[in-house]
Amino acid sequence: MPFPPCIDDGCRERGLKTWPQLLGKPAAKAKATIERDMPNVTAIVIPKELHVIQDFCCNRVWVAVNNDHQRTVAYVPRVG
Repeated sequence: MPFPPCIDDGCRERGLKTWPQLLGKPAAKAKATIERDMPNVTAIVIPKELHVIQDFCCNRVWVAVNNDHQRTVAYVPRVG
């Protein structure tokens, strides 16, 4: 799965955007909401058991989902 190039433009210092309201929501809704809120960010839906690379990217949000029929969001998504 190709990802956009990682950008760290100092967003960590400005405060990280989170979406607590998406916890328990379907993955497709979460992805659409995140990418609408922050058009410069790519939301990447992954199973919650998957280990991801640990580099910090201001243009990426991992959306970890449960293995249920709607693939609901398991953890609060955040930039990084």
